[in-house]
Amino acid sequence: MLHDIYHLSILTGCMALMMTLVIRGKSIFVVAPLCALIAVTLSGADPVVQMNEAYMTGFADYVKRFYLIFALGAVFGKIMDESGAAVSIASTVGLRLGKDRACLAVVLASAVLTYGGVSLFVVGFSVYPLAVHLFRSANLPRRFIPAAIAFGSITFTMTSAGSPEIQNLIPIKYLVDSTTGQSLTDARAGWPVSLIVALLMFVFGQRYLDLAILRDIKSGGGFEARNSDRVQTTDAAGPQFLVALLPLIVTVLALNLLPSVCHSFASTSLSSERTPILHAIFSQVPEDGTLAIFLGVITGTLVMRRRLNDIWKCFGDGFFNGLLAVGSTSAVVGFGAAIKTLPAFQLIVNGVTKIPGDPLIGAAIAVAVIAAIAGSASGGQAIALPVIKPIYVDQLGVAPRALHRIVAISSGTLDSLPANGYVVMLIHNICGETHSRAYGPIFVTTVLIPAFGTALAIALFKCFPQWG
Repeated sequence: MLHDIYHLSILTGCMALMMTLVIRGKSIFVVAPLCALIAVTLSGADPVVQMNEAYMTGFADYVKRFYLIFALGAVFGKIMDESGAAVSIASTVGLRLGKDRACLAVVLASAVLTYGGVSLFVVGFSVYPLAVHLFRSANLPRRFIPAAIAFGSITFTMTSAGSPEIQNLIPIKYLVDSTTGQSLTDARAGWPVSLIVALLMFVFGQRYLDLAILRDIKSGGGFEARNSDRVQTTDAAGPQFLVALLPLIVTVLALNLLPSVCHSFASTSLSSERTPILHAIFSQVPEDGTLAIFLGVITGTLVMRRRLNDIWKCFGDGFFNGLLAVGSTSAVVGFGAAIKTLPAFQLIVNGVTKIPGDPLIGAAIAVAVIAAIAGSASGGQAIALPVIKPIYVDQLGVAPRALHRIVAISSGTLDSLPANGYVVMLIHNICGETHSRAYGPIFVTTVLIPAFGTALAIALFKCFPQWG
């Protein structure tokens, strides 16, 4: 018993240290391996072996699997940012709804960009000037701006069926047939459940924000002007709304329709003997979103080419940003890979996988806890899926598509604790706020509301297993 408490204390302490250092702005590239080194050393493992093998294997495997998706997503976001398309979309949504619905406008602008495949960081930087303008016009407390942006970008859109965000694509890479290697799921997995959950998450989350803002105003709160707020919206400088929206539409349609159409066409109309090249091309269209995001990049480049000063620089900066993004997540995944072999991690896995009741409950808790350890939804998925897939799919026979959706939604719960990289950047770097002022509503909208969504999704899959 004391042995178990000791090892759990080490893991908990290293997690707390990592969260504290990240909140204080220390680089995750240093913090993650440092905390992993402390954890494996104090647990009695060989630190040299663990860091060179477990940590670096986890780091490199994540880069290998997802670098192209991260890089293309970063290029896509760069194009939407540099061309003014992201600001154009955000501004149009804000103008249509008006200052009386300022908070809703910020949430919806973030949601449209996120569901269209724009990276979260681009969404934050693009929507923030609009949010300041709208909140100032409506005299709303500015400390709720981070929560409005986060709610629109990392909850009901990020993990929904059909979304090209990485959190919806990672399970496709891991939930594969053990014999053939073919994916057992796709980006549209569990879409009826996802649609219901996303809708209710949006309704409850938006209602909470409206009530919380109203309560703050009644207690004397209002907009607090700053010198840095002298930034005007640039809707006139950007492309027309429909032109700006076109790359997003192409990305979503390509992700959700192109693979099934091509595979169906190859199986019914193209003979592998008569047209082997076409059959091979159409039958191998990937489900993981790489092609869809690439087509979005091409579309954005073509329709925004006159607004891009240097296309090659745009691509270069995008791929570099993608490398940083996948690297920072890989650092967290490496931490998870290093601690996966430790006794404390095995205790946690054994505990959550033996929870009585529907297996999806155990899977959801396992992913949420591991995402909390990793401080990242995508990193948590990458750590958890190799562990839980053999248990829940191969042994317990859980429907892969149902597991996909539960993993996606539950990964977006405890991941956004105070040390989450996006949360830290959004609060401090983008919005210029502090955790003490801004994190409370973020916790409700990005932790509690998604937790409710996870429970609802499990209940729906229990009642309607055919939706999985």
